[in-house]
Amino acid sequence: MNLVPLLKRCELFIGLEDSDFQKIANLSSWQRNTYDAGDFIFRESAVAKEFYILEEGEISLVVASRKEGTKKLVQVPIDTVTKGDIFGWSALVAPHSLNMSAICVKRSTVVAVSGTELNELMDLNHSLGYEVMKSLVRVVARRLRDLRGKLAGKEKQPPRRKEVRPT
Repeated sequence: MNLVPLLKRCELFIGLEDSDFQKIANLSSWQRNTYDAGDFIFRESAVAKEFYILEEGEISLVVASRKEGTKKLVQVPIDTVTKGDIFGWSALVAPHSLNMSAICVKRSTVVAVSGTELNELMDLNHSLGYEVMKSLVRVVARRLRDLRGKLAGKEKQPPRRKEVRPT
């Protein structure tokens, strides 16, 4: 599996040297899997073991929430992953617990690597690890900013109080 072209397009590996791409591509745990629309790749609260890159397709990152006024759980979309995007980054960061579920919106091809193996490489090569983690912080920050924007757009504005003027 020739992963270098995919890794070079991936947002997480911006700023790496060509030799770093080869080191990452040479990790033994890489797998390529195809999922159909509606398939869960992973579920919220599970242990994060693998880090993922979407090669083709579309993935929705969702959280389970109780529907207002009921006990029914619904999947609330938080973000959409498209070609070249990463997900399952919790495999790289303790406590390695998934905060969202990943559901295929359409047939998708995903490549995955063991978070433990990638972390071991980053521990051995601090420069590579620093660049990857710096990019990961940018990805997480962007997703939080996007989520905040979505939530702010859905917030109900409190009714404006009428100003009472003394007479």
